[in-house]
Amino acid sequence: GLTVVSVDGFRLALRREPLERIDGGSFQFVAPGSALKEVENICADSDDLITVIQGKRHLLFEAGSTQLICRRLEGEFLNYRTAIPRSNPICVEVENKAMLESLDRVSVVISEKLKSPVRCCFDDGRVTMSAKTGNGDAKDICRIVGDGTGLEIGFNDRYLSDALKAAAKDKLKICVNTAASPCVITAADGSDNFTYMILPVRLRAGD
Repeated sequence: GLTVVSVDGFRLALRREPLERIDGGSFQFVAPGSALKEVENICADSDDLITVIQGKRHLLFEAGSTQLICRRLEGEFLNYRTAIPRSNPICVEVENKAMLESLDRVSVVISEKLKSPVRCCFDDGRVTMSAKTGNGDAKDICRIVGDGTGLEIGFNDRYLSDALKAAAKDKLKICVNTAASPCVITAADGSDNFTYMILPVRLRAGD
């Protein structure tokens, strides 16, 4: 299969997809995100299979008559397997659509000029989301399955929204530990084709 991992210092995204290997071998590489974005655009415009050929210093992506060549990045990639917490004690299940809708309602007071973390309080059967800026206060409640033991944790609204939108499942498992520990989002059914990790935002008394 194909495993793709991306990090930016605040979050991690991992996706696994089936892969047809022509030579039966395996290889790995680190490529610029901008180049892979162009590969994504190529895929959107073509129904052809994408062929990936790895050279010593460059990569070739080919779909039909379209070719893209980019340089490989040197050095070792982050050891993501050890970076993702595996023993978060608080795990709850949530409807993806419901949580995204709650997040959207709360984020209405947040803007580029007026930023604020979204405060999430995980209780028994519900997570309460809130945000406060000069635009006003917003609060919403989303039902969950499980007990969050009252943990309060802050998130960048866009980072959390991006993870929920990219998750290809209706029901998600959200695992947390402390207000300063990463949050891990996976499929509630136990499938491992995606994992998203988000670092929390430090909450202040006035947030």
